[in-house]
Amino acid sequence: MKKTVATKLLREAPLEDLAAWALGTEQEIDEIRAQMLPLEERMAAASERLDLIRRLMGLAGTSKRQPTASPRSSPRGERASGIPPGASVEDHAEAILAEKGAPMHIGVLRDALIERGVPLPGRGDEANVIVRLRRDETRFTRTGRGTYGLAAWGLPAVAPTRLKKVRRRRAAKS
Repeated sequence: MKKTVATKLLREAPLEDLAAWALGTEQEIDEIRAQMLPLEERMAAASERLDLIRRLMGLAGTSKRQPTASPRSSPRGERASGIPPGASVEDHAEAILAEKGAPMHIGVLRDALIERGVPLPGRGDEANVIVRLRRDETRFTRTGRGTYGLAAWGLPAVAPTRLKKVRRRRAAKS
């Protein structure tokens, strides 16, 4: 029988030593978290500022976005996913769907966009992302309720259905 590393460590180190080692490691993790917190706050503030600047540029009539450096940029000026800095929400959504290779629910797609640090339009909720995807019918297809895929996949498009409102009749007063 092969012995695992854990059982070997248990035999060689007394339990008190392991407890002290665990405590020291927990303290190290806490110190690292304390150092990361101000950087994460700065990053969030800078991302929000960049989003506001881009919105102002859009309001000023400059439809083309200027390439900017991103926190996750490589030395060539491209993100880890191969998308150039300043790319639109649609570009990022297309890359995410292409990586997945299958249609995704809008909630999962929105979470993936947030995870990549993509500034979302409007309030940043699912409805804002849906509007952007539905405007670009050449790249995206609605494959089901709340589910979107790439038009290049040739999947059948599903049109949204409107629910009929039920009208209640008021009882006649006598």
